[in-house]
Amino acid sequence: MVQKKRILDKELRHELSKTDCHAIMDYLMVEFSERKDFHYNYYFDTPDGKLVKKDITLRLRTIVKDHDMTYHLTLKIPTIEKDTYLEYYEPIDEREMRLLAYNNKLPKGEIGELSSVHGNDVKLYNMIKVNRVYAMYLNQKVYFDRISHRGKTYYEIGTRIDQSQSGDSTQLANQFKALLQKFEIEFKQSPRRSKKYK
Repeated sequence: MVQKKRILDKELRHELSKTDCHAIMDYLMVEFSERKDFHYNYYFDTPDGKLVKKDITLRLRTIVKDHDMTYHLTLKIPTIEKDTYLEYYEPIDEREMRLLAYNNKLPKGEIGELSSVHGNDVKLYNMIKVNRVYAMYLNQKVYFDRISHRGKTYYEIGTRIDQSQSGDSTQLANQFKALLQKFEIEFKQSPRRSKKYK
């Protein structure tokens, strides 16, 4: 049986300079490691570009951790709340990954069945490599990404807030912004990668 998951996800991401990124990482005592966690993000759209125009993200992610590989399919649909998305998530196997990455064939499962969103006609249009490291700040998990795209390197800090869980999401968002303020950085939401890196 295909595992599936839906969450109401608010993701805050801020683009950093390399210097600022390493300064905050030093403060939280973490560093990038190629062996620990890096992933390849494959982005798909309809032939007419409908998904990106509607701010919908269809992403296949291959995660490599200590030489173990896992594959994850995600569909993010915007909600009326800013920077908040209804996220559909399914782990898939290597065969399904290859059929999607190389043949544009969606695997069976809830995401594949949402033909009203993608019409079962998608194509790969972009790939981004990301090296990620997590850190705890107070009671909150934050992540740092070193992004490689077409010979250039970018840095981001981010956090994810599950809006479907109980708790004060505003407090977590403010806490994340306060971390940046410690380094005299004013938070500015980074554009979604499905649109930003082309």
